[in-house]
Amino acid sequence: MIKDSSYERVYTGSEINVNFLKNKLDEAGISSVIRNDQDSALRAGFGPLSDYGSQALLSVKKEDLVRAKYITEKTFSESNLTDTELEQQAKDSRLEDHTTELKAARPLISKEEKPKRSFFNIALNVGLLMYSLWRLYPLLEGQQLPTYRILLSSFIALFCTVTLVRHFTKTR
Repeated sequence: MIKDSSYERVYTGSEINVNFLKNKLDEAGISSVIRNDQDSALRAGFGPLSDYGSQALLSVKKEDLVRAKYITEKTFSESNLTDTELEQQAKDSRLEDHTTELKAARPLISKEEKPKRSFFNIALNVGLLMYSLWRLYPLLEGQQLPTYRILLSSFIALFCTVTLVRHFTKTR
């Protein structure tokens, strides 16, 4: 990683093994970071990097380094799993992580919630409604008005009226 970084490399290997080890470290409560130069190069548009292959780096915070190395050695000394089994376990555990995150996530906009309008917004709508009706008032006296003035003022009046009606008729 970077010289002054608070992270230290624990393991370098295939992306499948790194994801498997990351899951083990997450279960132990150790946060880790995966760095995959191959994926970074592809996403940046540089194409595959042949000298790195598909090696990924797993780093943990320096204070968790000893525990992470112990878990790494223990995991790969006992594990006789094939790459396909490791990949399946990594996919299974990742899906569980995402579902728990989505359940706890709060939606950005709740459809049941009444939109909150500020006093300034309501005053602006009332002011625009009164101004556009004032601009249309000469029609009642029989005067001729330009078409664009009629259309624009009518649109503004209609829009402000609908906005105000919707605001005051919605129940909490």
